[in-house]
Parts: sequence; C-alpha cells; structure tokens
Amino acid sequence: MHAPASSLNPNAPADDIVMTAIDWMVKLQSGVATEAEREACRRWRAQSEQHELAWSRLQNLSERVGALPPELAHGVIGAGPARGRHNRRFAVKTLGLALGIGLLVLAGGKTLPWQPLLAQYSTRAGERRRVVLADGSVVDLNTATAIDTRYDDSVRLVQLHRGELLIATARDLAASYRPFLVQTRLGQARALGTRFQVHDSAAGMLVAVYEGAVEFAPADNSAPIRIDAGHAGLFDRHGLAAPLAAANEEAAAWTDGFIVADRMRLGQLVAELDRYMPGKLRCDEAIAALPISGVFPIDQPARILAALARTLPVRIDALTSYWITVRPKPST
Repeated sequence: MHAPASSLNPNAPADDIVMTAIDWMVKLQSGVATEAEREACRRWRAQSEQHELAWSRLQNLSERVGALPPELAHGVIGAGPARGRHNRRFAVKTLGLALGIGLLVLAGGKTLPWQPLLAQYSTRAGERRRVVLADGSVVDLNTATAIDTRYDDSVRLVQLHRGELLIATARDLAASYRPFLVQTRLGQARALGTRFQVHDSAAGMLVAVYEGAVEFAPADNSAPIRIDAGHAGLFDRHGLAAPLAAANEEAAAWTDGFIVADRMRLGQLVAELDRYMPGKLRCDEAIAALPISGVFPIDQPARILAALARTLPVRIDALTSYWITVRPKPST
C-alpha cells in the first residue's frame, strides 16, 4: 500500500498559502505599498516555515520570468475586493504563461498547478540538471521537470510532479531501513538498489530499469509490479498499459546531451526534440514514418533541423522561431 501524493510532502506550501503569497507580491510590487504593508508581509512570512517557503519560491519564480507587469501597478492595487481578485488572477496567469504552463480549473476557480511551479528542484524547457540528494543518491532532471524531496527517519522520497528523471540510488547508511520511493501521478516506484528512469508522458508513466530492480505500485492500490534490470514498463493508474519490454539505455542519452536514434520514426524524433524547445515543433503526418538514425545534440536544435533537411526529403517551415513544422519537400 502506498500513501497518496497529497500526504507525501507535508512541508510543501498549501494552495491557500501560495495564494496569500501572491497577494503580498502583487501588493508590494504595485509601486504604492506602504512601509506598514511591507512590515505586515514580513510578519506573515515569519509566522511559519510554509509561509517563508512559499514566498521564497515565488520570489525565485518571479525573478526567472521578470517583474510583474506594469498593468498591476499605480492606482490598480487596493481599489476594492473585485479589483484585488482580478489583479491576483492576472498575476497568476502572467506567471503561468511566462513559464509556458497551462492553468488548471479547480473547485475554487482557476489556479496554477503549484507544486510544479514552486518545486524544490526544477528545469525549464531545454534545461537539464543533476542533483545529489542527502544520502548521496544522484538524480538527473531532464527538460521541463519538477520534483520535491522528503527525507526523514522513515522514508527517502522523490515526488515527481512532471517530466523525466534518471536516478542512481545510494546505499542508505541510516540506522533503520528507509525505502527509496518515487511518487508519481500514476503510482509509486520503490527502488531496490538500482539505477532507473521515470518519464511522465502523455502515453503514461514509463519506468525503465538499468540496474537492480523497481517495484511500481499503481495508483489504484493494486498489487505492485516488479521490473528487473534490462526491462521497462509503461503504466497507467491501474497497472501495466502494455507488456514489459526491453529497456533501451540509449533513451537516457539525454543526460549526456544527446538523442540517439536507431531507425527511429521521424515523427518520434521531432516529438523528442520538441520537448527541449521553448515553442512548438511539429511533424507533418505525411513524413512521420520516415526512418532516421544518428546521434543528435539536443542543445543545438537548429543544427538538427538543418541536418534533417539535408538528409531527408523534408523542408523546415518556420512561421516564427516558436512555431516550426517539418513538412514534405515539394517534388520538382
């Protein structure tokens, strides 16, 4: 049995705390905030660790996307409850759009998926990052990935909010045994002394094991499924979505900055490359089945697209640098 995602990281800021932090940020960046309001914000932050955590993570997020827009300033803040709610929604929407993240419709109205936005460790589109955890375990984060971690006397936990991870677990030297768990939206992976990959995709949760073994417990609380080294499984919330298959370690070449294609469908290569680009890269279905092989540097998408145009009967149509389509080359 595994715990629900909501209970696994009790230190993560709650939604109402994040919304209050946004209220304070909008007010203090309005240009008309008083010293009394600034002091009140400082007192609110000091009330609890969650308040300060929400504020610091929101500050980091704001610095990444720039200051809140001028539409929120001078004469707009404090013009009444309705105006205040509009300002907060506008600030939330601005932060979400600046990061390329959609809005979720929840019971209380529109809000952002807070945990990915304010996660302890995260990467933007095209960015990769390596994190060494408290026990020496190494976690590689691929493009557009967000995680939180929790280490205590009973568990070593990585909460995957979105994206893709490659994990090499370290031996736990704690006095009592602490399982190494990766919680995902579709279930929980339990590492059994291992090196493994977890990728949250539209097709499901892919778990590929390169060393040791992993047990994946689906979200519906059905029996865990063991995946041994050299195998991979695609899961939905009820269990395996397809039979176990051979693990392809070349799929983890992104940790070295490459996509390795061995007679890969062009449509699949384009979809992979799209994950690393800030805009949208599409492949025309008429050429999606073309096979291609090679080693492609994911940090140089322009070079990859130029190589495709040289070696395949395709052309690259760029409406803007953020909207690119790979199409069939016209016959002459």
